[in-house]
Amino acid sequence: MRSILITGSSSGIGRATAERFASRGWRVFASMRNPERGAPLRARAAEKGWRLETPALDVASDASVAAAAAGILREAGGCLDVLVNNAGYYAFGALEETSPDELRAQLETNVVGVLRVTRAFLPAMRARGAGTVVTLGSVSGRVAVPISGPYAASKWALEGMIESLRLELIPFGVRVALIEPGPYHTALHDNQRLSAAAGRADSPYADLLAAYHRQADKLPRQDDLDPLIDVIERAATSENPRLRWPVGPTSLTGGRLRAFVPDRVYEWLMRLAFPIRPIRSKP
Repeated sequence: MRSILITGSSSGIGRATAERFASRGWRVFASMRNPERGAPLRARAAEKGWRLETPALDVASDASVAAAAAGILREAGGCLDVLVNNAGYYAFGALEETSPDELRAQLETNVVGVLRVTRAFLPAMRARGAGTVVTLGSVSGRVAVPISGPYAASKWALEGMIESLRLELIPFGVRVALIEPGPYHTALHDNQRLSAAAGRADSPYADLLAAYHRQADKLPRQDDLDPLIDVIERAATSENPRLRWPVGPTSLTGGRLRAFVPDRVYEWLMRLAFPIRPIRSKP
């Protein structure tokens, strides 16, 4: 029986991915920071007869990851076929109003957490000469907009880190893929965190933040997660997966076409969408 670990499985993409692989007959470790939130998933697994467990795993804790990895590898017979790095959250706000601690926390979960979990399972994958690491990035790893700086920083960092990881692991037979979803209706934005200093009426970025919310409300967020889960499944089971897998709304325009748009043209488009106007210098 093939085995898979999916982090951040209490809801949204993580839970849907866990259900998909469990329904395919995989042994699923659907980890989450608080396993109490996994009760509905465990109940569905019991109803369907799936081999699914919900171990506690906090990607921001060395001790939690080490304990979870030891238990999962023990239960899986010493090897894991697929790791899906999905856990993360969305932090936003003008960068001047984002404290170093807030940015550090965003990177700790979205970037360092991916490294922490991946490192815990790579020795077993290398020893076996097989395995796949799939990481959930974002179209925000290819293109940035005002106010999204903290989240974009984390996803841009993932782009470089995962590409390096892929090259490093080729000699060991371990496959690496990066999923780049556009916006979907998930708990990611339900649980988003605005910088503590943002949102004040006297903030110099108040108009920009309001414009950000207007633009975010217009985004074509997709409700159906199946196409995204299809891509995750293909990346996880392909014998030779490509590195980047864009999928969903704006993934083509935001992810692919941005590479061909000159910076000045992109900045002009952002000025049309947001109140970005040069302020005249005071005499």
